[in-house]
Amino acid sequence: MTASPPPNGGLDVESWGDPEDPVVLLIGAPERLSGDWRRSVRALVEAGRNVMLTADFDAADDSSAALRRLLTELPSRPAIVCSDTTLDAVAPALAVTGPALASCLVVVAEGQGAVSPELETQLAGVPIQTIARAEAPDAVEAENAALLGFLERHAPRDALHYQAGSDPRTLRDALGCFATGVTVVTTLDEAGQPVGLTANSFSSVSLDPPLILFCLARSSTNVDRFRRAEHFAINVLHIGQQPTSGVFARSQADRFQDVAWETWDTGAPILSGALASFECGTEQIVEAGDHLVIIGRVRRARFEPRRDPLLYFRGKYRRLHFS
Repeated sequence: MTASPPPNGGLDVESWGDPEDPVVLLIGAPERLSGDWRRSVRALVEAGRNVMLTADFDAADDSSAALRRLLTELPSRPAIVCSDTTLDAVAPALAVTGPALASCLVVVAEGQGAVSPELETQLAGVPIQTIARAEAPDAVEAENAALLGFLERHAPRDALHYQAGSDPRTLRDALGCFATGVTVVTTLDEAGQPVGLTANSFSSVSLDPPLILFCLARSSTNVDRFRRAEHFAINVLHIGQQPTSGVFARSQADRFQDVAWETWDTGAPILSGALASFECGTEQIVEAGDHLVIIGRVRRARFEPRRDPLLYFRGKYRRLHFS
């Protein structure tokens, strides 16, 4: 994350993310140095929010006045996130007649504090959510999920649009909204040497007969090898195999040099320790635009039920989160 100078209204303010994205204003000095809050900043930026963080904010009248000036300087109404310890200073800045200065307010309760009915009345027109901060190891992720869910309901981002014939990058970004697993697809070349590449365009097709598919760009250097292959394997990666995904996504002479693998009936490389592996016979190859759709009949499969998958979403690796 890189910081950029935002409007400040007289406050000490840092900013991360795209200035064109909706603003989320985090308020409070102690949290500024907290690792938990930094993780929240990163989650918000990755979700397409322009995060502004104040420092040296307290309950003094001049802080409330400075916050009100900042809110009036911003080009759009921000979502505000504060702790229960700074709520008394935030509330006067928001309690104005006329249009609300914030789209919504999230209060992270680190103590016993909560939003009183009197304050809710005072801030009528501003949706308010209280999130309790817990000490559990995964609590921050649960809090971030609750925060992002509330923001999507009350401060949604403007949707982007793609129309046929427009920028293909926009379509690619739209398709990237579908979270996928990550696989390494393998086969043998004509000389019997292992070949493999990273792919996330993998899907089941049929249980009877047992068919699965993956898509391969026609521009791939391995496209002819997979066209000729009678067998291949699809290896689904677990969360600890992100380095393996990187190896098979890069162009290098021997991608298998530092990767443990084995063979089953057909000789197609099976990555050791994968979340799941499917050994297939090539059933059908379909020409589809700039890709090949390669359908395989599953001959054998192995899977590990106790591991989490490596995920890919909007151009970045992700992991599962259960609240």
